Amino acid sequence: MTGLGLFDPSPRLPAASPAVPALRFAAPPLEPPRPGALDPAHVGRLVRAALTAVAAGKAYGEKVVLQPGEPELLDLLQSPALDSRFTQERLNWKLSALVSVNDRYGGVKIVGSNAYNRLLNLPRSRSTILLFDKLTMQPLAVYDGTEISAARTGAYASIAVDLFLAGLSSFAVFLFGAGAVAEKLVADLQAHHGPRIAAVYVKSRTPEGAAAFAAAQSARTAFPVIAVQDEDRLPACRLVVTASNAREPVFDAASIGPEAVVLHLGGDETSPALIRRMLESGTVMCDDVHAVSHRNSQSLALYFSRAGRSLEAEAGRYQILSAAQAVAHPGATYRRPALMTCVGLPVLDLYVAQSIHESLLGVPPSAFGAEAA
Repeated sequence: MTGLGLFDPSPRLPAASPAVPALRFAAPPLEPPRPGALDPAHVGRLVRAALTAVAAGKAYGEKVVLQPGEPELLDLLQSPALDSRFTQERLNWKLSALVSVNDRYGGVKIVGSNAYNRLLNLPRSRSTILLFDKLTMQPLAVYDGTEISAARTGAYASIAVDLFLAGLSSFAVFLFGAGAVAEKLVADLQAHHGPRIAAVYVKSRTPEGAAAFAAAQSARTAFPVIAVQDEDRLPACRLVVTASNAREPVFDAASIGPEAVVLHLGGDETSPALIRRMLESGTVMCDDVHAVSHRNSQSLALYFSRAGRSLEAEAGRYQILSAAQAVAHPGATYRRPALMTCVGLPVLDLYVAQSIHESLLGVPPSAFGAEAA
């Protein structure tokens, strides 16, 4: 383990930014994972192994989130209002701790996030992962977890395809969002289902952002990544992914085709009308029902809590399924349309960190577990 350094980000601050106190931030505890450590095919296998372990009760975790209110930010900025861009984008201002254990290791990921950071030329979110020996609970390593977080979240895309679109030889994808998770998501689809993807259409908060994203990703994929400014292509897409930071639903429920799968990775981006439709005539799945319900920050959980009910309490009535169980017991056929909501389980970070740690130690892959070999 290394000590924490310090750096002064003030040279990065835009000249026109509001006056803020002098800032001193901890530098990354360790360099980001080495090239190849986050190969999307390997990360996909690790995420599947983690979900299988969760289903078997061999791995588990909890997430705690502190989320200040927006008035507290205004107090810090000494400003009466937020920048105009945040009328449509969530601040997602939070400090989170994701704690997990499996059969050999424990892990804690600390996440600090605020979309306002972009106005300061800083990352929206930054993560640090601490890996522990399970028996002694002594710390083994500290990793910059920012890229790990995006990579393991992006792996949900190919899992959704495995579960709901396994029989299709070709299909198109519509992606809302052009950030770090969207980038890893495209890489995940390329690694696991590249020959089957006809095209990925991407729509972002700004046309310029979508165009830059599409150009960068098209150079890395066998399928075209195409920036769009409307939703004309949406009804024909079989996989629709929300990976944005929007404050409200990003598409009209009527635009979703009858055989589509919606993978919800963001906040409140899916309309109540679509959720009702999925509950009544489709399949609804969560990476973990308890975690999604407890976090209560995504559209599915909010659909119930706004009516004075609980997603977890209603899961049996509406036959809301667990993705962990589905991954652990493949082969089932699920009705479409489908909605898969993923909050991001702490165990996923643990399995990726464990893999990185053991690869640095030269431990053979077989020692990590047959599921991810």
